[in-house]
Amino acid sequence: MITGLLILIPLFVTYILIAFLFNLLSNAGTPIILGILSFFFDMDELQWLTPLVPFINLLLALLLVFFIGLIGTNIVGRRVLATVNQLFMRLPLVSTVYGAVKQVVETLQGPHRSFQRVVLLEYPKTGVWMMGLVATPRTDPFNLSPAGTLLSVFVPTTPNPTSGFLVLIPEDEVIETDYSVEEAFKFIVSSGIVGRDFDKPDAAALPRPPAPDEP
Repeated sequence: MITGLLILIPLFVTYILIAFLFNLLSNAGTPIILGILSFFFDMDELQWLTPLVPFINLLLALLLVFFIGLIGTNIVGRRVLATVNQLFMRLPLVSTVYGAVKQVVETLQGPHRSFQRVVLLEYPKTGVWMMGLVATPRTDPFNLSPAGTLLSVFVPTTPNPTSGFLVLIPEDEVIETDYSVEEAFKFIVSSGIVGRDFDKPDAAALPRPPAPDEP
Protein backbone atom coordinates (compact mmCIF):
# COMPACT_ATOMS: atom_id res chain seq x y z
CA MET A 1 0.00 0.00 0.00
CA ILE A 2 2.80 2.39 0.89
CA THR A 3 4.48 1.70 -2.46
CA GLY A 4 1.25 2.53 -4.27
CA LEU A 5 0.93 5.80 -2.39
CA LEU A 6 4.51 6.77 -3.21
CA ILE A 7 3.75 6.16 -6.89
CA LEU A 8 0.49 8.12 -6.83
CA ILE A 9 1.69 11.15 -4.84
CA PRO A 10 3.89 12.63 -7.66
CA LEU A 11 1.07 12.03 -10.17
CA PHE A 12 -1.47 13.67 -7.87
CA VAL A 13 0.73 16.70 -7.18
CA THR A 14 1.42 17.08 -10.92
CA TYR A 15 -2.31 16.91 -11.67
CA ILE A 16 -3.11 19.53 -9.02
CA LEU A 17 -0.44 21.87 -10.38
CA ILE A 18 -1.56 21.49 -14.02
CA ALA A 19 -5.23 21.90 -13.07
CA PHE A 20 -4.42 25.04 -11.06
CA LEU A 21 -2.45 26.60 -13.92
CA PHE A 22 -5.17 25.67 -16.43
CA ASN A 23 -7.91 27.26 -14.33
CA LEU A 24 -5.77 30.31 -13.67
CA LEU A 25 -4.90 30.92 -17.32
CA SER A 26 -8.28 29.95 -18.76
CA ASN A 27 -10.50 31.84 -16.31
CA ALA A 28 -8.52 35.02 -15.75
CA GLY A 29 -9.45 36.62 -19.06
CA THR A 30 -12.77 34.89 -19.74
CA PRO A 31 -14.87 38.06 -19.24
CA ILE A 32 -12.62 39.94 -21.67
CA ILE A 33 -12.88 37.20 -24.31
CA LEU A 34 -16.67 37.06 -23.90
CA GLY A 35 -16.87 40.82 -24.31
CA ILE A 36 -14.78 40.76 -27.48
CA LEU A 37 -16.78 37.90 -29.00
CA SER A 38 -20.11 39.51 -28.12
CA PHE A 39 -18.95 42.68 -29.90
CA PHE A 40 -18.54 40.80 -33.18
CA PHE A 41 -21.11 38.02 -32.81
CA ASP A 42 -24.52 37.48 -31.34
CA MET A 43 -23.70 35.16 -28.47
CA ASP A 44 -27.35 34.12 -28.11
CA GLU A 45 -27.09 32.53 -31.56
CA LEU A 46 -23.64 31.07 -30.87
CA GLN A 47 -24.24 29.27 -27.58
CA TRP A 48 -21.96 26.45 -28.73
CA LEU A 49 -19.04 28.91 -28.66
CA THR A 50 -19.35 29.68 -24.94
CA PRO A 51 -17.77 26.40 -23.69
CA LEU A 52 -14.79 27.08 -25.95
CA VAL A 53 -14.05 30.46 -24.34
CA PRO A 54 -11.78 29.05 -21.56
CA PHE A 55 -9.71 27.16 -24.14
CA ILE A 56 -9.45 30.26 -26.35
CA ASN A 57 -8.35 32.25 -23.32
CA LEU A 58 -5.80 29.55 -22.38
CA LEU A 59 -4.38 29.58 -25.91
CA LEU A 60 -4.04 33.37 -25.87
CA ALA A 61 -2.40 33.24 -22.43
CA LEU A 62 0.14 30.67 -23.65
CA LEU A 63 0.85 32.80 -26.72
CA LEU A 64 1.37 35.80 -24.44
CA VAL A 65 3.81 33.85 -22.25
CA PHE A 66 5.64 32.66 -25.38
CA PHE A 67 5.79 36.24 -26.70
CA ILE A 68 7.21 37.50 -23.39
CA GLY A 69 9.83 34.75 -23.58
CA LEU A 70 10.81 35.91 -27.05
CA ILE A 71 11.09 39.48 -25.81
CA GLY A 72 13.40 38.37 -23.00
CA THR A 73 15.84 36.78 -25.44
CA ASN A 74 16.88 39.99 -27.21
CA ILE A 75 18.73 43.05 -25.95
CA VAL A 76 15.81 45.50 -26.20
CA GLY A 77 13.46 43.07 -24.51
CA ARG A 78 15.90 42.43 -21.66
CA ARG A 79 16.20 46.17 -21.08
CA VAL A 80 12.41 46.54 -20.98
CA LEU A 81 12.09 43.63 -18.53
CA ALA A 82 14.91 45.05 -16.41
CA THR A 83 13.07 48.38 -16.25
CA VAL A 84 9.85 46.62 -15.20
CA ASN A 85 11.81 44.63 -12.61
CA GLN A 86 13.30 47.82 -11.14
CA LEU A 87 9.84 49.38 -11.01
CA PHE A 88 8.42 46.45 -9.05
CA MET A 89 11.41 46.43 -6.69
CA ARG A 90 10.75 50.08 -5.79
CA LEU A 91 7.13 49.55 -4.79
CA PRO A 92 6.53 49.10 -1.05
CA LEU A 93 5.29 45.65 0.00
CA VAL A 94 5.23 44.53 -3.65
CA SER A 95 9.03 44.53 -3.73
CA THR A 96 9.20 42.11 -0.79
CA VAL A 97 6.85 39.55 -2.31
CA TYR A 98 8.09 40.01 -5.87
CA GLY A 99 11.74 39.81 -4.87
CA ALA A 100 11.27 36.64 -2.81
CA VAL A 101 9.29 34.87 -5.52
CA LYS A 102 11.78 35.95 -8.19
CA GLN A 103 14.69 34.51 -6.23
CA VAL A 104 12.89 31.19 -5.76
CA VAL A 105 12.02 30.98 -9.45
CA GLU A 106 15.57 31.81 -10.53
CA THR A 107 16.96 29.18 -8.17
CA LEU A 108 14.63 26.47 -9.44
CA GLN A 109 14.93 27.56 -13.04
CA GLY A 110 18.68 27.32 -13.38
CA PRO A 111 20.68 26.04 -10.41
CA HIS A 112 23.52 25.04 -12.77
CA ARG A 113 24.03 28.71 -13.60
CA SER A 114 24.49 29.71 -9.97
CA PHE A 115 26.58 26.83 -8.58
CA GLN A 116 29.72 25.20 -9.94
CA ARG A 117 29.93 21.80 -8.26
CA VAL A 118 28.74 19.66 -5.37
CA VAL A 119 30.89 18.96 -2.32
CA LEU A 120 30.64 17.38 1.11
CA LEU A 121 31.69 19.27 4.22
CA GLU A 122 32.00 18.04 7.77
CA TYR A 123 29.35 19.90 9.76
CA PRO A 124 28.02 20.43 12.44
CA LYS A 125 30.36 17.97 14.15
CA THR A 126 33.06 15.47 13.33
CA GLY A 127 31.75 12.47 11.44
CA VAL A 128 28.61 14.23 10.17
CA TRP A 129 28.72 15.32 6.53
CA MET A 130 26.46 17.73 4.71
CA MET A 131 26.02 18.36 0.99
CA GLY A 132 27.02 21.81 -0.21
CA LEU A 133 26.91 23.68 -3.51
CA VAL A 134 30.00 25.66 -4.42
CA ALA A 135 29.10 29.12 -5.68
CA THR A 136 32.48 30.73 -6.28
CA PRO A 137 35.98 30.97 -4.77
CA ARG A 138 36.78 34.10 -2.80
CA THR A 139 40.05 35.73 -1.89
CA ASP A 140 41.10 35.29 1.73
CA PRO A 141 42.42 38.61 3.06
CA PHE A 142 42.30 37.26 6.64
CA ASN A 143 44.71 34.37 5.95
CA LEU A 144 42.18 31.81 7.12
CA SER A 145 43.35 29.32 4.49
CA PRO A 146 46.94 28.46 3.47
CA ALA A 147 45.82 28.54 -0.18
CA GLY A 148 44.75 32.18 0.11
CA THR A 149 41.22 31.45 -1.10
CA LEU A 150 37.95 30.34 0.47
CA LEU A 151 35.02 28.58 -1.15
CA SER A 152 31.57 30.14 -0.90
CA VAL A 153 29.43 27.06 -0.24
CA PHE A 154 25.66 27.12 0.02
CA VAL A 155 24.31 24.37 2.26
CA PRO A 156 20.62 23.90 1.39
CA THR A 157 18.01 22.50 3.73
CA THR A 158 15.74 19.58 2.94
CA PRO A 159 13.13 19.27 1.53
CA ASN A 160 13.19 22.99 0.62
CA PRO A 161 16.52 23.72 -1.09
CA THR A 162 15.72 27.42 -1.52
CA SER A 163 16.60 27.97 2.14
CA GLY A 164 19.83 27.14 3.89
CA PHE A 165 22.99 28.85 5.02
CA LEU A 166 26.24 30.06 3.50
CA VAL A 167 29.69 29.05 4.71
CA LEU A 168 33.17 30.19 3.70
CA ILE A 169 35.48 27.20 3.96
CA PRO A 170 39.00 26.31 2.78
CA GLU A 171 38.99 24.10 -0.28
CA ASP A 172 41.09 21.41 1.39
CA GLU A 173 38.32 20.86 3.95
CA VAL A 174 35.68 19.72 1.46
CA ILE A 175 35.31 16.49 -0.50
CA GLU A 176 34.55 16.71 -4.20
CA THR A 177 31.66 14.54 -5.44
CA ASP A 178 30.64 13.29 -8.86
CA TYR A 179 27.11 14.63 -8.39
CA SER A 180 25.83 17.30 -10.75
CA VAL A 181 23.96 20.28 -9.28
CA GLU A 182 20.67 18.94 -10.71
CA GLU A 183 21.28 15.55 -9.07
CA ALA A 184 22.07 17.27 -5.78
CA PHE A 185 18.80 19.21 -5.88
CA LYS A 186 16.82 16.01 -6.52
CA PHE A 187 18.67 14.31 -3.66
CA ILE A 188 17.93 17.19 -1.28
CA VAL A 189 14.28 17.68 -2.26
CA SER A 190 13.59 13.96 -1.81
CA SER A 191 15.29 13.97 1.60
CA GLY A 192 17.86 11.51 0.34
CA ILE A 193 15.37 9.03 -1.13
CA VAL A 194 16.16 9.79 -4.78
CA GLY A 195 19.80 9.64 -5.77
CA ARG A 196 22.52 7.27 -6.85
CA ASP A 197 25.51 6.19 -4.78
CA PHE A 198 28.60 8.35 -4.78
CA ASP A 199 31.61 7.14 -6.71
CA LYS A 200 34.73 6.68 -4.63
CA PRO A 201 36.70 9.94 -4.73
CA ASP A 202 40.35 10.18 -5.55
CA ALA A 203 42.74 10.34 -2.64
CA ALA A 204 43.66 13.88 -3.67
CA ALA A 205 40.05 14.97 -3.24
CA LEU A 206 39.89 13.91 0.40
CA PRO A 207 40.47 16.57 3.05
CA ARG A 208 43.90 16.52 4.59
CA PRO A 209 44.02 15.31 8.21
CA PRO A 210 45.07 17.91 10.78
CA ALA A 211 48.76 18.10 11.48
CA PRO A 212 49.81 16.59 14.83
CA ASP A 213 50.58 19.03 17.61
CA GLU A 214 54.23 19.83 18.09
CA PRO A 215 55.65 18.71 21.43
